[in-house]
Amino acid sequence: MTEEKKQQAIKLLKQGLETVEEREYTEIAEVPTEDSDRFEVKYSFLHDSVEGIFTVVGRSNEFHASDEEKDLKITLLSEFAEDSLHYDSATAKEQVDHDLINVEEYLHRHINEG
Repeated sequence: MTEEKKQQAIKLLKQGLETVEEREYTEIAEVPTEDSDRFEVKYSFLHDSVEGIFTVVGRSNEFHASDEEKDLKITLLSEFAEDSLHYDSATAKEQVDHDLINVEEYLHRHINEG
């Protein structure tokens, strides 16, 4: 994934999370990575007075949409630090993962345009 596509994916991730009405997500910082096919962004979330911090990990794969074009497919995963209050909370992780599935679909609709 090019640096330009990586930055576009991070921007689309943020836009996608902003559309979630049930929870409030706030970007904290992009985490530098050496891998060109991976990005990480720290986020905080707020839901029903429950707050937490997690990292969104994006991994890209290219697949052939046609003979000439390669489309980008990005998988989004959440990682909660072991010292996080929500590390063992299946509910918090489940909610975040559900939101990331929707954001992943949003990202795929827009990342390969143009």
